[in-house]
Amino acid sequence: EGRSIYENIKKSVIFLLSSNFGEIITMLLTVALKLPPALKASHILWINLITDSLPALALGVDENDLDTLMKKPPRKRSEGLFSGGGLSCTIFYGFLIALISLAAFIKCPCMYLTNDGLPITLENLASALSKPDILAHSQTYAFTVLGISQLFHAIGMRDREKSLFCMDLGANKLMILSLLTGIGLQVMVTEIPWLIAAFRTVKLTLTEWGSLLCLSMAPLLAH
Repeated sequence: EGRSIYENIKKSVIFLLSSNFGEIITMLLTVALKLPPALKASHILWINLITDSLPALALGVDENDLDTLMKKPPRKRSEGLFSGGGLSCTIFYGFLIALISLAAFIKCPCMYLTNDGLPITLENLASALSKPDILAHSQTYAFTVLGISQLFHAIGMRDREKSLFCMDLGANKLMILSLLTGIGLQVMVTEIPWLIAAFRTVKLTLTEWGSLLCLSMAPLLAH
């Protein structure tokens, strides 16, 4: 039982750190590339609301494979939370979440430049993003992918040593609830008019939602 509790603490901490690391890298990359910010302050607060609450709690009460845990040798007293690949996991998923969020952010300006027959350069991207409607679409895309990808990431974090296909996905009911609640809340900020006005997002079509959901599943596929 002690090993299981420690494992859940470790999973929750690595999940939270890698998710927040992804947010930081996303913002740093846009600044480094001299592009407008991919997220507004309200977007980051909303993402933290849907990802740092229920998914982290769900990992904290997850049911582990006790047989596998008991086959491992006792851990050393000096062993840290990042042992056993914890640090590389944090960095890898942080960068993965950041890269797919950045890809979502530049999707609209890339399409705009392609339709106008212009080369896709940093200068042209910055010029396209200076248009308010394109920037609003781009930030909504990045906002959506960053939030939902972290929800999918939480599912994979239930067991870093097992493939997704070997997990009992229905064993953690709170995780399923957190996924549905998070996606539902994210849909609200792109569908309810007063929330759209508050977060300065845009309405998304079913096609856009489909492509963004597929992109958001990258951490789950990596797991």
